[in-house]
Amino acid sequence: MGTAFERHLNRPDLSAVYVFGAAGACAVLVTGIVLASKPASALPSFARQTGQPCATCHNGAFPQLTPFGRQFKLNGYTAGGTRCSDSVADDAGETRAQIPISGMMVATFTHTQKDLASVPTNRQGGSNGLSTNNNAMVQDASVFYGGQIYCQLGAFIQATYDQPDVAFALDNTDIRYANKTKIGGADVVYGIDANNNPTVEDPWNTTPAWRIPGGGSVASAFLPGPAVTPQIDNFGAAVAGGGGYVWVNNEFYAFISAYTPLDKGTLQALGEDTAGAVVFDGAAPYWRLAVEKNWDVYSWMFGTYGMAVNIIPDPTTPSPTDKFNDLGFDTQFQYLSGVNFVTARASYTYEWQKLDGSVALGNATNVKNFVSELNLSATYSYDSTYTVTAGYFDNRGSADLMTNTSGEVIDIGYLPWSHGGPAIWPWLNTRFGLSFTHFDKINGASTNYDGAGRNAKDDNTTFLYAWTAF
Repeated sequence: MGTAFERHLNRPDLSAVYVFGAAGACAVLVTGIVLASKPASALPSFARQTGQPCATCHNGAFPQLTPFGRQFKLNGYTAGGTRCSDSVADDAGETRAQIPISGMMVATFTHTQKDLASVPTNRQGGSNGLSTNNNAMVQDASVFYGGQIYCQLGAFIQATYDQPDVAFALDNTDIRYANKTKIGGADVVYGIDANNNPTVEDPWNTTPAWRIPGGGSVASAFLPGPAVTPQIDNFGAAVAGGGGYVWVNNEFYAFISAYTPLDKGTLQALGEDTAGAVVFDGAAPYWRLAVEKNWDVYSWMFGTYGMAVNIIPDPTTPSPTDKFNDLGFDTQFQYLSGVNFVTARASYTYEWQKLDGSVALGNATNVKNFVSELNLSATYSYDSTYTVTAGYFDNRGSADLMTNTSGEVIDIGYLPWSHGGPAIWPWLNTRFGLSFTHFDKINGASTNYDGAGRNAKDDNTTFLYAWTAF
């Protein structure tokens, strides 16, 4: 499923049940703050499996990962699991019950600087009870299978009811087998991975599926997105792929895979919007290389990633294919010491387009185009409880694509249960947040970007949310 920075989201129905649902959720969560605490995690099924609190894997702004969290993911989500023929009891002489099911809910309120031009509609084009401003709703609700399946096989599987689209669908899915060996004295983690979103398997918060701002941060459904983005951003839940990876000496990471699109019948069965269906000419390869170095409380990663895909623009009409080649570079620095956590991230993706098919069909003017995407962000977290994140995004493209969209984001968060959940539900974890997005340009212009007098700053957005996992 895309994010607000990757696509325009349609607006859903909002009946009284959603207004009261959002308010009620917030009331219950605030009340829980005063209750006694026990260990909690961003994905509670992982916490139950490992016995670790949220702050072990996350830096206070989930889903951002610490080095420990990255190791947990690279080792197949299986650490602490007991579903194996050689499982052993814990110190108390018992094995923990493993129920790898979790839930998530995001209750939101959105205010835009200027009223929307029209009342939002959902995926089906239906009218709704939303206003052109000041909208509250339970934006998303998800259920997860997260953790060990058996021995070295584990999974992160998410299914989401997306209120903006008024649809329940399979969301991010990452299933992997991982094991360890030694090669020439080097410690090697190796694995096989199957997923439905290029880069969702990645352990850093810089690639499209998890980067901040964007895929790795909650955002209002009412934010406009750029008109065009690199193809690597666009295939979430619309493709299936698999490949293999190695993680050598906790320093070098390499992953290679290939993807094929899901047909309309499969997308419909999974609850996805069939309007996003595409047809590839052959499989689309994806690759990822990264080097991470850890020094005591510091870690630094530099990496590169890419994808090549040939798309048949109209399967009903013979034509050449459209060719897209994406190349990305990313880096992440972390300082994790005591109660002070700092994470800085940067990623840049450049796409070469050769639209022979679209030009032949009269759907494009220029054969050669480009799209680029820059994301910069930094997060400071105190005791995994109080967080501040600042980010910058800039999407550019060839003049005919009208895709220059840029702006800044600041997000302030409070996580009362990073070190222990309320007694009523020990595995509860919530991030209460206030986010503000400022737009410099939208689709190539700072003023009158839609031809109807709307300016980029009119879409400046104040966003309140309660992001809860249980």
